[in-house]
Amino acid sequence: MVITGGLLVNVLTREIYPATVGICEDTIAYVTGAEDAAVAGAQVVDARGCWLTPGLIDAHMHIESTHATPQHFADAALPRGVTCVAQDPHEMANVLGLEGVHAMRRAAVGLPLRVLTLASTCVPSVPGMETSGAEFGAAEIDALLDEADVIGLAEVMDFWGVIRQKPRVTEIVKVGRARGALMTGHIRQLGGRELNTYLAAGIDSDHEQLDAAGILARSRLGMTVEICCCQARDTIPAAVEAWRMGGPLDAVVFVTDDIPPQELISAGHLDQGVRRAIQWGMPAVEAVRAATLLPARRLRQYDLGLIAPGRKADILLIDDLNAFHVAATMVNGRWAARGGQMLEPSTSAYAMPESALHSVHVPRLSAEDFAVVGHGSRARARVLAQRGRELKERLLPVRAGQVVWQDQPDLALVSVWHRHGRTQDHASVLLEGCGLQRGALATTYAHDAHNLVVVGRDPGDMAAAANALREAGGGYAAVCAGQVLALAALPVAGILADRPVAEIAVEFDQFCAAAGDLGVSEQPLKLLTSLPLPVVPSFRPTDRGLVDVQRQAFIPAFEFLDEDTTNQEAR
Repeated sequence: MVITGGLLVNVLTREIYPATVGICEDTIAYVTGAEDAAVAGAQVVDARGCWLTPGLIDAHMHIESTHATPQHFADAALPRGVTCVAQDPHEMANVLGLEGVHAMRRAAVGLPLRVLTLASTCVPSVPGMETSGAEFGAAEIDALLDEADVIGLAEVMDFWGVIRQKPRVTEIVKVGRARGALMTGHIRQLGGRELNTYLAAGIDSDHEQLDAAGILARSRLGMTVEICCCQARDTIPAAVEAWRMGGPLDAVVFVTDDIPPQELISAGHLDQGVRRAIQWGMPAVEAVRAATLLPARRLRQYDLGLIAPGRKADILLIDDLNAFHVAATMVNGRWAARGGQMLEPSTSAYAMPESALHSVHVPRLSAEDFAVVGHGSRARARVLAQRGRELKERLLPVRAGQVVWQDQPDLALVSVWHRHGRTQDHASVLLEGCGLQRGALATTYAHDAHNLVVVGRDPGDMAAAANALREAGGGYAAVCAGQVLALAALPVAGILADRPVAEIAVEFDQFCAAAGDLGVSEQPLKLLTSLPLPVVPSFRPTDRGLVDVQRQAFIPAFEFLDEDTTNQEAR
């Protein structure tokens, strides 16, 4: 094949110029100047009016965040110009263990999308603070690194464990070092000696939200700064400002990390990051580099990320460079998508394991299961504020052995139930200011253990939401007055659906609309999914209790007081 008439975006030299590209099977054979009239091929593609860029490469994402199986994710991502992703399947791993990792690997075999895998290290994110469906140690990571498509260690999220040299995570890092593996990270609110300690262990990337100064500071320490370009954690403006402050930043790569289905359909994938970076003022070549050449180098995939002889023929035709509109996507020398549509739907011969279809092991619940019970006349409640960034105290009455909180209009109850069949643990804590006025919301997709999380104002509705997900095999549910207002069913491990992303997105839009009607208008998905993650500052509810993230210790969510104690405290 010969592609002629286009403008080559050279991410090596930061130039744009006319060029002709010759392709033999899956490999770029030559790149010549447009004046070379001698080139010929069995197929000639006229690319006049288009720019040629390498295919987009996502160096860190969780396919599970789209809630589609790899086959359907590929059909949504390829028309957006994404030709390669490095997945961390730790969502499936936390539900099904090694079987979950292998399921995500095998489901990607034979797809036109290149799917590389990083060995999931946060299974669970912090041992002892939550109970997931499995636990990975050094032996599991070592075994995963034997697989040809597993290219390194996924985000080492237990950063306090690394810094304090906790045995489990220390042994995992030792395996990565001994194997010479790529080791990726995720840290929050670290600097100075603590950040240096983490880096000195050999973990040298992060995708946390940073300002421009933070991006520059980490770049100076040799970190790869992964810039999240999704709407919930958009770091693109900060990246552009850092570019203005420090010039070309070869340490910056664009990633998605987590991208919900409705955003993937409406706004795009990595293409939206490139597009918005250009709109914010980053030169187009720099924005394209951050989504092609630099992630390829980061992932040690040296045959990807640029249009040059000997490299894989993953090429995009862009019909508007500043808007970064993808006209066509080529992978391995074959056109996969054109005009925003797949030329042929992806197919996969792999079927998800039977265990994935029966993963919600929670008994049928009633309103009584969501009562906060105890002995005393008052309860000192520790209340999550600012979605867990702060902890407050309230003194609440106890009547008939139950804490009375429903008359406080700014409070909701969060209840986390272990759902993997390993324990019968559940725990509850009060949440201030989430906006919920009535009813209940629930999900089985909650980082990272993916237990059942229910947030509600009414215990009966909380039970109804939990039971709706139990029957559906997982997903998201919104309930009010005993009626299910919206249900986004995710029957594969309680986190995926084997359907096109566009269909899943419709149900997610319906759930978000229902949550808004109940009062939660600001990021209802993020509220449910991030609330129980015990590495996020500062206080988090899990199935085992209320976690002080900084100290990695539990705090009583409720303390029951008798009348004498209450009077003494009042005096």
